[in-house]
Amino acid sequence: MGQFTDEQMMSVVSQNPIVRESYERIRTACRELQNETGCPDEDIDTLLSFLIGRWQESTMS
Repeated sequence: MGQFTDEQMMSVVSQNPIVRESYERIRTACRELQNETGCPDEDIDTLLSFLIGRWQESTMS
């Protein structure tokens, strides 16, 4: 599967209601996590990267 540019991804987010809703839920969850823990942006990025790895593993089996 190819990579999407930021512009392509934001186009999908803005045009597809379920993608937009999912995007907003993830953003909200990250903001809440950061507000509750005080962790820096880098920690949120690390968590998201960790979750991506787990998502890929779970969908491959």
